[in-house]
This record gives sequence, structure tokens and C-alpha cells, in this order.
Amino acid sequence: MKADETHGLGYERVDDDPNVGVLLATMDVTAGWEATRRLRAWERHQLRLEPGQRLLDVGCGLGDAALALAADLGTDGEVVGVDASAEMVLGARARARAATYPARFTVGDALKLDESDDSFDVVRCERTLQWMTDPKAAVAEMVRVLRAGGLISLIDTDWSTLEINVGDDDLARRVRDAMRTERRRPSNIGRRLVGLLRDVGLERVVKTSATQTWDAWDPDESPAPDGCFSMSSLADDLVDAGQLEAVDREWFVSMIHTAARDGRFSMALKMHAVVAAVPPTGL
Repeated sequence: MKADETHGLGYERVDDDPNVGVLLATMDVTAGWEATRRLRAWERHQLRLEPGQRLLDVGCGLGDAALALAADLGTDGEVVGVDASAEMVLGARARARAATYPARFTVGDALKLDESDDSFDVVRCERTLQWMTDPKAAVAEMVRVLRAGGLISLIDTDWSTLEINVGDDDLARRVRDAMRTERRRPSNIGRRLVGLLRDVGLERVVKTSATQTWDAWDPDESPAPDGCFSMSSLADDLVDAGQLEAVDREWFVSMIHTAARDGRFSMALKMHAVVAAVPPTGL
């Protein structure tokens, strides 16, 4: 990506985005975040997948997480990935061609899964609910396709926790205040994952969290910290939230870029993960 490129990294409509290539490439970057790796490792331990089981990944993206878990299911098991983006599914299918274990990826709607009731042992959904119009309905649909005793795993971000430190307390406060309120999407869904599961009748929930940190960034080499949005896009969000006047937009971006060049930039963001079981008798 060019150093002067700006992007918002929105995943509501991937295939129609003029920067679809950026969005796809960023999927691999965010999969490599330390927080993502930690939560996926925790998830794998909690799921304790067994050979022969079937796993559904809702919002599978490029399929890397699903394909990694396929090894635990063996040749008698199956991974199914569903994503609203045809471009994502094409990428996942390309990666699946080299897989040793059964996996299929399809374009689909998380609010209306084309899968039978009680047909999966495990359903997972990672960093997808934040882009959905009705997260609760999506979780209910995931539970519908789970067998009695099956497990559901949700991993998502809480953007209200975004902290930027460039040595300016007022700038940091503006970012916090802007991110605290959800506007066009459920961006803070990560902190509500436990409640979503309990709303659909699942009481036995285990949870954890991890914080992704950025301790350095060169704005002359990359338009944004690894896997994140540009500071120009963040400035637009602050203007939209009433935390920044439009005339101060360039000041805001310049302040952060200068701090980053001087080695005075850091950023942090919390992600959450939960796993719950459907009762052995079903719901």
C-alpha cells in the first residue's frame, strides 16, 4: 500500500468496495495480531475438537482460522465456511485446495444460514458480528444449527477501548469519547458477547480477552498501523461524532503522524472471546 493511501477498512460490503484488495490483504495482517493469535489458541483449547465432528465458521473470511481447526477434525470431520463476500470465499477456496482435511466454503447470509437444524457440533464466528445489522439474530441462527451439547465460539472487538497515545491528553480523550458511542454499526459488540449468548438461552459461558498493542508506526511507509484504519479515516469518525471540527481534521492527522515519526506513538485495542455450550437436552 502506498504511504499516502487512506482507507476506512469497512467490511459491510466487501465486494463493492473499491479497495477490496486492501481489505483482503488486511485480513491476513489482523490474523497475525498477537491478540488474535492468543484468542484463537484459547478458543482451540476450549473447543477440544474431536475427529469426525463438523464445524461451521460464520464470516469465515479467507478461511485461515477454519482450515487451521480442520486438522483437529481429521479426515472424517468437516469444516464449512460461510461469508457474505464472494471475494473472501474465492480466497478461502483457493487456500482449501492445499488442505489435507475436508473443507468447503460458500457465500451465504449469517442471518439466514443455508444449513439444517442441529447439523453442527461447533459454530464459530470471529470479528464478524461488529459488521452485522442484527447480531442477536445472527447468534440465534448459529445456535439453531448446533446439535444438543454443541459449542459456540464468538470472538469480536470492542472499539470503545481504542486508546491512542501521542503525548496529547486532549487528543486521546477525543478518540475515547468518539469511540464510546456506536453509530453506524455495533462496533462495541465485543463487550456484549456474554449477554448475546444468554439472550438466546445459553448460560454456561466461559470468557477471556486480549489487548492488541502497537508500539511503533512509520506513516511514511504505511498509511495506517498494521491491520488498522488510516488516521484520516479516524479523523472523519471524530468529525462525525462531534469530537472534532472539520477545520481541525488536518491538524489531528498531522499531530498523530508527527508523533509517530518522532517515536511517540502507541495504540491499544481490546478483543473478547466467549465459548458456550448448548445443553445436552437442547434448548
